Order: sequence, then C-alpha cells, then structure tokens
Amino acid sequence: MGIVKFLWSLIINLDLIVIAILAFGTLKICFGKSCSKQKPVMATCAILFIFMLGDWAFSGRDILRRLEAHYPVIEMPENIHGVVITGGSLCLFETDVKGTAVYHKTAGRLIEALIVVHAKPHTSIIFAGSQMESEEFLKLANDLGIKKDRIKVVNDEKIHSLEDAAFEAVKLAGDEKSKKWLLITSAFSMPRTMNIFKTNGWDLTAFPVDFHTIGHSFDKKHPNFSTRLAASFQDRLGLVAWNIAWREIAGLSNLYLSGKTKTFLPIVNATKA
Repeated sequence: MGIVKFLWSLIINLDLIVIAILAFGTLKICFGKSCSKQKPVMATCAILFIFMLGDWAFSGRDILRRLEAHYPVIEMPENIHGVVITGGSLCLFETDVKGTAVYHKTAGRLIEALIVVHAKPHTSIIFAGSQMESEEFLKLANDLGIKKDRIKVVNDEKIHSLEDAAFEAVKLAGDEKSKKWLLITSAFSMPRTMNIFKTNGWDLTAFPVDFHTIGHSFDKKHPNFSTRLAASFQDRLGLVAWNIAWREIAGLSNLYLSGKTKTFLPIVNATKA
C-alpha cells in the first residue's frame, strides 16, 4: 500500500518534479557543469512540461474535461428538500494565518451553491467540510441573511478529508436523507464526491457547477482545438489541472480498488436528475 501511495504521489506531483529538474539543469548549464547525460533528461522534462501545460489527449485539462462532463448539467429542480454543499473553497493555511476567509480557484462551487440556496429559501442546508470551513460558511451565511435554522454543518476538528466530512453529513441528514437532496460541488470533483456519498448510503442528485475547462458539448460556443490550446497556455491551468485531475483519479482508484465502489466512475442515473 505504501508503494502505491508513493507512485500516486509521483504522478500527482509530476509537474513539480519536472520543474525542479529543469531548474536544476538550467543552473548547472549556467555554471558550466552540464554533461552529455544531462541533455536527454532535460529534453524529456521539457517535453513533459509542454505536455502538461497544453490541452492534449490525456493531459491534465483533457482528464479534467472528461471528469467535468461525467454528470450532465441540469436545471434547478422544482421540489427539493435540501442542498448538500461540500468544502474545498478555502485556502486553509492562508485563512488560518489571516483570520478571515481566503478563497481559491474552486470558490465557484460555493458561489453557485449560495445562488441555489437563495432561490430555494425553504430548503435545508448541510455543509460538509472541515471545522474551519464550517465556521467560515456560517459567518458567510449570516452575512447574507440565511436563517441559521436552515443550516447544519459538520463541526468536528478531526475532519481532514471528504470521506470524513461525507460520513458526518450523512449522520446530520438522518432519516431526511430519503428525501430529494442536491449535491453541489465543482464538476471535476462530482464523480468522486458522488461515489463517496453512495458508499455511505446516500444517493443524492448531482448538481455540478464551477467548470474549469472549455470544449464541452453544452458550451455556448464550441472552440476548436487551437482555441483550447491557446487558452491552456494563456491561463497556465495545464499544470494546475494535472495536479487536480490526477488527485481525482487517485481518489476514484482508491475507492474502486478498496472495494468501496463497484465501478471506477459512478453510474449516472438520468431519470434521477
């Protein structure tokens, strides 16, 4: 098991490894200490760097796009009992240091969730995140005038993963989990999140939000390959996408290989949406 974790760590952090090798090799060249054996390594790393930065088949952006497209975008259902909102929108270290919420690239999931909450003022809300995220969510909800009696949060300092948060969220829902609930999270994370909640006996309706790639069939415009490639180099998302995408793949793999899920990707129930 330790070897498997080590291999996953290498794949997930391959971008950092490649950058480190390129930086070290460049310094050696600058100080005249390069050797012939170094050139193939540098060339390989340079190719990997371009591959990870771009939008090619099996690149980070390509995997991310496939994960985002797994669940269809749906209209907000008319009759829902509640909304489950996952954590992951905060930069935890920076928030802890500053003492106020510091958001990162996935803050869109929280914004979109609050839009749904505002549109459905009688729905219940369960926030599944770490203790710090729960505290910040309650502050934000109070500032936005959301009634406290609508909200239940996972408030346990021992929560360090989505698996832990989901387990506690299911307990908070109790018998009400038999009713219709929306699960709102970033589209790329929806397959893994749905699998985790299903392993805890809660079959929610997926409501994917917060998309980070272009080239989906439901896009308003349909960019060609050159446009997608230009966008990938322009916003540097390729390197970030590599890390995010392979973390999701690792999470899905662990659930499947451990026997917690019967399929690698969750089966989409079109009638449920």
